[in-house]
Amino acid sequence: MTRSRYHVREGIVVRRTPLPSGDVVVTLLSADGKWRAVARKGRRLGGNPGRLSLFHDVEVQAYRRRDDDLAVVTQVRLSGALSRLTDPAIYPYAHLLAELAERLAVDVHVGEPLHAWLASGLRGLDRDEDPERVALVHSWMLLRVAGFAPSVAPPGDGRRDDRGDDRADEGGTARTGDRFDVAGGRIAADGPGTALSGGAAHGLRLLTVGRARAALADPLPDRPTLWRALARYVAWHVAELHSLEALAPGATRNVRPDPVPTGAGA
Repeated sequence: MTRSRYHVREGIVVRRTPLPSGDVVVTLLSADGKWRAVARKGRRLGGNPGRLSLFHDVEVQAYRRRDDDLAVVTQVRLSGALSRLTDPAIYPYAHLLAELAERLAVDVHVGEPLHAWLASGLRGLDRDEDPERVALVHSWMLLRVAGFAPSVAPPGDGRRDDRGDDRADEGGTARTGDRFDVAGGRIAADGPGTALSGGAAHGLRLLTVGRARAALADPLPDRPTLWRALARYVAWHVAELHSLEALAPGATRNVRPDPVPTGAGA
């Protein structure tokens, strides 16, 4: 029996990479992981390329001659589009969630929760009166479901983090980017032992160990500090994201990123 070379998959468009030929490689995140396909003449407006805009929820039929070939898009059905995400005041937050989810989607086993939280975050940005809060909450939830939740142990207490590295200097002081002392209201990612304001410490606890519903109902004061903390944590544990740097300029200076490989699951 001949195996079909056509495949139908669903997903949210999280990245578009133009090629010199005029084609566009689109990266989509679905419940079963991240995958890529090429849209011929994808820079054109309308038709299949137009349905493959960023953040669109689509069903794609693609053709692959051999298993190691990049699939070629043949048909696209738009399942959902959120019009407010193109608003200049909201787009940066949507871009952040898509870029972060794409970076984190390296293992199939986290595909379903990543896809669910990305979809929830994009819908929240489209509907909520406070898109900044939605972006903060869902960014941390994406990190948490991907296994990058911060340690709640105080810096320098001798415990190792999830990576098996206590990342402390000889004097026992946590180095920049190591971990948050969520309980003590201090943050290593903003300088060794830097104390947070009461509002920022409260918000950080909600975002990193609390429930999403509680964080979405909280005003989350001192947001510049929360963005700076998120940017430095992501730069250290995942990668420096252009979208996050735009929201927290300068926050990742002197942070040594330890990027996650992006090839898996593609």
